[in-house]
Amino acid sequence: MKVGMATHVGKVREVNEDSIGRKGTLLVLADGMGGHKAGEVASALVVERVLALEAEGSEFKEALASVIQEANQVLLEYAGEHEECTGMGTTVAVVKVEKERICVAHVGDSRVYHWHQGVLTQLTEDHTLVAELVRNGGITEEQARNHPQRHVLTRALGTPMEIKVEYAEYSTADGDRVLLCSDGLTVMLSHDEIAALLGAELPPQEIAERMVQMANEKGGIDNISVIVAFL
Repeated sequence: MKVGMATHVGKVREVNEDSIGRKGTLLVLADGMGGHKAGEVASALVVERVLALEAEGSEFKEALASVIQEANQVLLEYAGEHEECTGMGTTVAVVKVEKERICVAHVGDSRVYHWHQGVLTQLTEDHTLVAELVRNGGITEEQARNHPQRHVLTRALGTPMEIKVEYAEYSTADGDRVLLCSDGLTVMLSHDEIAALLGAELPPQEIAERMVQMANEKGGIDNISVIVAFL
């Protein structure tokens, strides 16, 4: 597996609240939120916790769910001890690459995509108010792109309740590619633009950097983070 990673504050924000990381075949990305540096702290704490996982195979799903619950509690305790971090929270997207499959988990609107023989598929569903409206037929995809409440999350870490982690496993083949990204990329680039970049005949690091560059060229209204993996 070859991996490229890039993160950027964007053109509007003053602080990069995204965090990304890799340990072996485990990839994780988190998009933090909160006042001051609270979001930055939240995403970093969660990435650190997930990367400490050692579980493999059938044990991974249960171990990951447990770690995310623990990370959520850590965020709540940290916010309780640091008044300036009240309301801190984060999304998280996780991919574990195993033989001929990937394990995918997420909470929030950070996404995971799978590229196979030129076809790009979004593997995760956004946990947002607007995404739920689209799924229920209340608004169209086009209306969702410019909806004033498109960033309102329905699920995130940092809330005083049990976190429901979406988890699934997908078959993969040699030559497939995987993308983890924060919404700073997906609000700026279309599905087709992401597909073209991910399928480019370039090293994964260069693809990751070009994705960030293009998102900034189109406005860069949020932090932008990507992890590109060639399987």
